[in-house]
Order: sequence, then C-alpha cells, then structure tokens
Amino acid sequence: MIECEIIANGDELFRLENDWAQLLAKTPHASFFQSFHWLRVRWEHRLKSDVALRVVVVKENREITGIVPLVIQNRQTPLGPIRKLRFPIDNWGSFYGAIGVNPEKIMTIASSHLRKSCREFDLLEFTNLPDYRSSNGIPSNSPTPQIQDDSASWEFDECSHVAMLYLRGDWNSYWESRKAQKNRRRNVERCERRLGELGEIEYIRYRPEAGEDPRWDLYDQCEDLASKSWQDGLSDGNTLHHERVRPFLRDTHIAAVAAGASDLNLLRLDGKPVAFTYGYHFQGYVDLMRVGFNPELGKFAPGNALWTRLIRDSFSRGDYALDFGPSCLDYKKFWMTDLETSHQGVLYASTPTGRAFRLARVVKSKLPVRTADHTNAEAKLAAQKNVVSSVKLPR
Repeated sequence: MIECEIIANGDELFRLENDWAQLLAKTPHASFFQSFHWLRVRWEHRLKSDVALRVVVVKENREITGIVPLVIQNRQTPLGPIRKLRFPIDNWGSFYGAIGVNPEKIMTIASSHLRKSCREFDLLEFTNLPDYRSSNGIPSNSPTPQIQDDSASWEFDECSHVAMLYLRGDWNSYWESRKAQKNRRRNVERCERRLGELGEIEYIRYRPEAGEDPRWDLYDQCEDLASKSWQDGLSDGNTLHHERVRPFLRDTHIAAVAAGASDLNLLRLDGKPVAFTYGYHFQGYVDLMRVGFNPELGKFAPGNALWTRLIRDSFSRGDYALDFGPSCLDYKKFWMTDLETSHQGVLYASTPTGRAFRLARVVKSKLPVRTADHTNAEAKLAAQKNVVSSVKLPR
C-alpha cells in the first residue's frame, strides 16, 4: 500500500532527520544539496519569493521509502503572477531529485499525489534532474528522465550541461589522458614550475569529520581570496564574500561541517593564500561550488596548481566524481572527462492560471518568431555543447 504525506512546517522536518539520512545514503547520484542539513539552512534563509515549504513523504506499507523536498514560490511573469511548486535548489547545485532508492518512481508517486490533492500551485517544476543508472548512480546518456504518470502531460527540456570529472583508474592514467590537449597540459606544467620558483607551495584540503572544528581561519582565507577575484565586481554576485549570500553560506558551512560534508581546498605560497575551492562532498561525489585566486598572480595560474593537487588527492581518497558545474565550460574542458545534461520537467496544474499558462505556451510554440529569452537560452545550451564538440574526451 502506497501513501503520501505532505509536511508543511519546517519544525516538523526534524522528525524526518534519521529516515532522511538513511534514504539519502541509498539515493543514486546523491549530493549534500539533497540532505536534511541543506534544506534546513536553505529554509531558514528563505528567498523573498518563498511562500511555503512542502515536503512530500512517500510510504510503502507504512515504511518511508521516498522524500521530495519542495517549496511554493510566487513568481511574476509577463502574463501575470504564477505559483510554482519546485525543488529548493535555486541553482546552487548541478543536479537535484527525489530522495530514495528509486528517485524517478518516487517523483512519479509524489507528483501524482500533488496533482490530485494539492491546489496550492499553478505549475509543478522539477529542475536540475539527472539521468540515472540504477547500478552506480552515475548519470546515463539517455535523452530525458522519465516520470511514468500517463495521466499527466509532462514537458521536458534541457536545463544545462555540467562539466564532470569521473575518477576512473588512477591519477597517472588520468594525467596521461590530458596529453590529448598537449598545449594546455604544457601550459599547466609550465605555470606550476614558475609558481614554485616564487616560493614554497602548500596545499591544504580540509574535510572535517561530523561535528569537528569548522576552521573559520581557513574559510575566512577563502572569503578574502574571493573578495580579490574578478567576481568581486559583480553587482549580483553570489560568491563567498558577497553580502547578499554571505550569511547563508556561512551558516551552510556550519551545517556541512556538522554533517561531515564540507570540502575546503586552499593553496598557499610562502604561507599566503593564493587560490581556493570550496564545496561539499557526499559518499565520493564532490560539488566544487566556488573557486577563486589572487589576480596578482594570474600569469602563474595558481588555480591550475590547485586543481592538479585536488584531483590527485581525490583519487587517493577514493572519490568517484568531481562536479565542476555548468559555467565556464571552455576553461573546464581540459580537466573534465564527461559533459552531463540536466533536465527540467514541467507540469501545469488544472487551476485557471495553470490552464492559461499552458495554453499560452502551446500558442507560443506555434509562433514562427521566438522570444529573446528563449533564443538566448537555446544559444547558451548550443554554446555549451560546442565547447566539447571539438575535443575528444577520454573515457
């Protein structure tokens, strides 16, 4: 017997914490962003558009087998306001999905329940969906994920293309494979030598066990480097030091340390920080969320020296995937081994607003002239695909 329950209060989440952790450990392609710890901090720092939290709990024979975290958001569009029920990922992570052994089955059950019993939304939006392989959780190359709800008209589109490094074999075989891009590899090695001539290079990777010291001294050095990088001038920036997100990221660091999921990498030259990456890890899957370096040393490319050490260290630790994210793919193509696609599933509710927006989408799809936003989105995806079309990626 399958049952669904909707949790609508942040305080009620705490009774799910143990079941959540057990399910997450069995979830294919799981990341820290799907954890109870992430959602708790995310909801404490809720966005202005957030209206309510809705966590769908799926039970089979009274046993919890799946969890689907969602938020209701009010969004303004050219056609008027719309209520979206969507994942609480906000583009922080590359992939997201239901928590459970069979995420696609869980999403099918949850979406069917929401469609029939919930009248609080006009649009159900599953973004950043990966493709799954049931055996090991690594995304497959199938065209779209499947939600087997025959009575609902799901629409699937590509979201983005994500640079991934799957750590197959060992460091030596990986570095040997980089010879396919010989000019870039020689440049990495040359910058490494020139940087070493300036002083002593020190690499620090801090992955505290659950509940250990958060090492604010190291985190603050990453923040300081972020403030010196080119991202500092962005008015809408969301790197570590930007005040718009700084409190949220610092609280998330506390939560990640408590969960044993923080991953901090720092490169120092004669004791002074010159490059960093900050992210999260979960069961060998590493989200490399933020990066930066001292621009005064730009010609020595300290970021390259950090990447080689980080990747070598991940091989030795037994990590299986490094997620470089969807941006700056031209730079990342040297390091990555695969380009994965995330998807978006959209379902319009039977509310008056939902029906009106679905009709508008149908009409728009039949028009010969596309909007600038749609054209720009397609151009962006095409550009991402072209990044790797000229490079033969080793497997």
